[in-house]
Amino acid sequence: MGAERMSLYKEAGARIKALRLEKGYTRESMAAHIKLSGKFLYEIEFGRKGFSADVLLRIANYLDTGCDYIMTGKECMIKERHE
Repeated sequence: MGAERMSLYKEAGARIKALRLEKGYTRESMAAHIKLSGKFLYEIEFGRKGFSADVLLRIANYLDTGCDYIMTGKECMIKERHE
């Protein structure tokens, strides 16, 4: 994995861990709920492993946040279209 990609996963993992702790979830309970091993979630939180879009979506849904926040630290602003 390239340095830039590793940095991206490390930052995303830190946001995942922070949100999990903020909500009072244990790693084990979260992992079981989103159908991952606790070890794999640990590796994600510390930026040691990458993850698929499917895993990202499951994590975001469980933590009640957007995929954009996990990956960038910013919330996506959805603008309504008026026709």
